Amino acid sequence: MDPLSPGASRLTVAQWLIIVIASIGFAFDTYELLMTPLVGVPGLAEVLGVPPNNPLVTRWMGNLLWITALCGGVFGLLGGWLTDRLGRKTVMAASIFVYSFSPVLAAFSTTLFWFVFFRCCTFVGVCVEFVAAVTWLAEIFPDKKQKERWLGITQAFASVGGVMVTSLNAWIIAHAGDLPALPLPAAFHPHAAWRYTLLTGLIPALPIALMLPFVPESQVWKQKKRSGTLKRPSFAALFAPELRRVTLVTAALSACAFGVAFGALQLTPGRIAPGLPDLAEQQKALAPLRKEAEALNKQLNELAPKLKAAYATAPGLEELAGRRVRSRVEMRAAKKIVDDPKSEPAAKEKAKSRLAQIAQQSKALDAELDNLAAGKPDAKAAVIDREKILKQLGDNRDKQEPFAKKVEAVGNGVQLYQEVGGLAGRIALAVLLFVAISRRLLLRLFQLPGLAAIPLAYFILYHYQGSAFAWGIAAIGFLTVAQFSYFGEYLPKVFPLHLRATGGSFATNVGGRMIGTSMAFVTSNLLAPLVAGGADKILPKHLAISAGCVALGMVVIGTLIAFFLPEPKSEPPVE
Repeated sequence: MDPLSPGASRLTVAQWLIIVIASIGFAFDTYELLMTPLVGVPGLAEVLGVPPNNPLVTRWMGNLLWITALCGGVFGLLGGWLTDRLGRKTVMAASIFVYSFSPVLAAFSTTLFWFVFFRCCTFVGVCVEFVAAVTWLAEIFPDKKQKERWLGITQAFASVGGVMVTSLNAWIIAHAGDLPALPLPAAFHPHAAWRYTLLTGLIPALPIALMLPFVPESQVWKQKKRSGTLKRPSFAALFAPELRRVTLVTAALSACAFGVAFGALQLTPGRIAPGLPDLAEQQKALAPLRKEAEALNKQLNELAPKLKAAYATAPGLEELAGRRVRSRVEMRAAKKIVDDPKSEPAAKEKAKSRLAQIAQQSKALDAELDNLAAGKPDAKAAVIDREKILKQLGDNRDKQEPFAKKVEAVGNGVQLYQEVGGLAGRIALAVLLFVAISRRLLLRLFQLPGLAAIPLAYFILYHYQGSAFAWGIAAIGFLTVAQFSYFGEYLPKVFPLHLRATGGSFATNVGGRMIGTSMAFVTSNLLAPLVAGGADKILPKHLAISAGCVALGMVVIGTLIAFFLPEPKSEPPVE
């Protein structure tokens, strides 16, 4: 008997391996994507050669978010078509390897182009993997109940990925100095924590590479392909009269769910939570320091043309300037350890030894600068002026640190509540799949409460204690993230075999990744300036109002559109 045939009541070894692979894939979907807010700022700062709070970093962080989303949407759509054309297992495996190896390549990036390029590759891999894995899972379980159960359970691992990457990144930041030095050009930091975090993106490729040879391709797809009866997938077929409604409705609903996630939830920990009343004292202390940093960054940007001219007149000066800056960064870090009364004695001794080494290196670097810029006083002055500004910015960051840590801790706490709420939502969805209710009603169970939870959190609880607001965000995370699992279970049921991945990809990538994620721009760049009375006057409270309005609007639209959602047939259509 075929181990995957309807007669097989118990799970086979092959099915268990597929479940494990899919669970790893879903977990690292989220893991790889949530690297961006963790590594984006420090990574961009290093490849751009400016401090993390420089406006150039802020601008490129915004660019990075929309560029990766656009690439993921476009190529994810193509990936869905390839999944129907080439096979579920083949494309899923390829996409996992893409999003596993591209972070490694990004970890060794030394230019802005390659850093952004490889982050886009990661996003593309994730967008393709999700649809391919869901389609694969939907076709390996002959039993309907088994299919629904494992689609729900495996997708719950997506929320585990967020907790994993946040925890591992925190550990790496604390131990980066003790990890092996990375082979990078001398101007770059070989112990940069963001690079190690990106290297962990390789983790899913290792177990999956070992298990893939032992799992089968989707048998129903394979048999149709071999017999020559499998129709060619096409995007135009998604808009045929019998599929047009489901294509447009699922894409719109996916856009609404992603709109809540990106237009509100993703902005909350870093940009909205800092305005909580609990942090009023810290924000008051940070305000003048941030103004000082803004002025210093302006001076640094104004110096850029002179510095560029200096590099052009003295070959090798740019590389030397990078080494000098890195040496001073290491000196500052070592001094902080020596001056900190809480430092361990062994750590202090190690830091003192390092300071002595850096002092010797500094003399050699000064001599090298004198030699390289001999007869070029303007070039030398540009390098020295930059170092003076960077020192002032470093001093400024040190003053901000005790206050900023508190703000960051509160934001991380809100993020944790959001992730745990999302995990609970996925689990709840998996449980509710066993209840005999219509799929339209099941969706509404997660949509309708949002009409109350969103205004309660962003318009009311935000102005009270931070813990109450965090619970409100957990509730919104519960309702929103569950919808992602809902679509993963629903979409394979409503498209025929030859369009199953193409249709799912259109809804998830065009509707969700391309249209839904644009709500982050709507909240930050369109609505918030209107609420604040100008782009330069935006405060966290203005973003909270804007995020609440956008998220509430998405839920209202989604609730109305759900009336047009077709009920799937009892079994996924074959042709």
